[in-house]
Amino acid sequence: MNNKGSTMVLLVIAMSVIIALGVSILNIAMMQYNIRNYSMEAKQAFYKAEDGLNEAFSDVYILIEEAASRSIDEAEEYLNLYPLDEGGAESIFCVEFKNYITVNFKNRAEDNSNPKVKIAEQNLIFSGNSLRAHLISIYCTDKIEKHVEADIVVLVPSYSDVKNNIFDPADCIMYDNWINVN
Repeated sequence: MNNKGSTMVLLVIAMSVIIALGVSILNIAMMQYNIRNYSMEAKQAFYKAEDGLNEAFSDVYILIEEAASRSIDEAEEYLNLYPLDEGGAESIFCVEFKNYITVNFKNRAEDNSNPKVKIAEQNLIFSGNSLRAHLISIYCTDKIEKHVEADIVVLVPSYSDVKNNIFDPADCIMYDNWINVN
């Protein structure tokens, strides 16, 4: 009779150990699942933040095309009035291009949706024939916020290239200083 009681105690202890091991294994599996899920969400958030910068880059690319077209029209109008002043037309082209870019850059590059893209500088100014704008793209979810930053550099195209229709906007825009903040 005594053996039946001790067997029952051993059986309860063994079951308790097995249940504790099962709960531990289940807990570890759940932690691994949560870590994998968080990692996947973090990667997706990072890529979406990068998409914000890529969209801004694309919009600025189109802005460069528009600025070149508008500026060449202004230069051509000037040449109609002063046909021998090629240097004046080139100067007008350059000034018009820079003005069009600086006036419209912020509206094209910034985006308040998710990802949010903003320009760090308050005033965009050409330095010589280049403009550098520091863009910050932020993508947020309930649990994750990812920041990606990059400079977009815009160069003034050659007047003669635009005039002779050999202008490629890709030659006038580039990324610089790509930073993955977190």
